[in-house]
Amino acid sequence: MSGQEGIDRLLAAESEATEIVSKARKEKTARIKQARDEAEAEIKKLRGDMDRDFKNAEFSGTGGGDKSAKLMADTENQLGEIRRLAEANRVNVVRQILSWITTVDTTPPPKGN
Repeated sequence: MSGQEGIDRLLAAESEATEIVSKARKEKTARIKQARDEAEAEIKKLRGDMDRDFKNAEFSGTGGGDKSAKLMADTENQLGEIRRLAEANRVNVVRQILSWITTVDTTPPPKGN
């Protein structure tokens, strides 16, 4: 084996090693990209599932709006009752206030020692 053949073999081995390293880097990059894409798809799926679950929980927590409508109806009923009672007692309240205003106590206060 001559010196030139040894150098040629070393150059060929170096070239082959460079190709192997380059191929390995490309494969590694492809695997990382694939893993990232899969992770992003999984995150997107989980986010969609969580959003759907949240909306379902939010919807079922409010009873689909039935509880809100019932609460509004109850409030209106209670306000109506308060208004009815206020109107029924209005005359008595006015009489009581007029009585307090027009009744004057004319007795002098007791003398202190």
